[in-house]
Amino acid sequence: MSNLLDEFRNFSYREIKVNLEQIFPNLNRKAIEKQFSKFKSQNQHETILNVTTELWNKEYENILDEQGFHDQEYSVFSGHCHQCTPALGLALKSLNFKVSYLECFRIREHFPQTGLIEQVPPEEESNLETIDEFCSIGRIPYCCLEVIINNKSYYLTGKHLKSIEGKPQALLEPICYSSSDNSIFMHQKDSKKSGIYLETVIPEKNPDNINFSRRIVWMKQTFKDPSPEYFATFLRMELL
Repeated sequence: MSNLLDEFRNFSYREIKVNLEQIFPNLNRKAIEKQFSKFKSQNQHETILNVTTELWNKEYENILDEQGFHDQEYSVFSGHCHQCTPALGLALKSLNFKVSYLECFRIREHFPQTGLIEQVPPEEESNLETIDEFCSIGRIPYCCLEVIINNKSYYLTGKHLKSIEGKPQALLEPICYSSSDNSIFMHQKDSKKSGIYLETVIPEKNPDNINFSRRIVWMKQTFKDPSPEYFATFLRMELL
């Protein structure tokens, strides 16, 4: 089995299959299935909403404590996106969703017009608390999940959906979310936008004939950010 940390250092676009035991070395699949079966609904979108919000009620901590984690530096849960994303993928996989974990790096804002994927060097990171970490891994990172429902792809991040005072809250600006065809939870600031699923960015031009339905690009803009940042997939990992 390949070392995932080595895979994360290769930025050429690739698609691989990853056993969940590669991410969670102490994985007990039956225990995870039992743990998350209580959140299952007849509506698959409601199941995703339930699981994504409930994970913040100590379930993330429990997964890392009990199932282990491939990256020892982040074995204690701290809310890092690279902890949330695979843990959410594990929970959804235990409920029989088809899930892929997408590793990404930040790209230049000209992408929607040019279709060119130009990586932003980590040295340009503005957050002084994370710049050293990003320089050490060679990219400004983020990640998301792809979930297949009725042969349609949906994209989400566990980090940006929480239950606050008992109500689900989307933590990115509405521009980042799709005009969803489900009404389980719409964005609290824009009732025409999903509060769960990310919008994928299709460029006006495609000079390299890249299949952007596979190598997705998405936007991240928290409520404190002045403009959206763009992230492009470089590693698609189907979870097994």
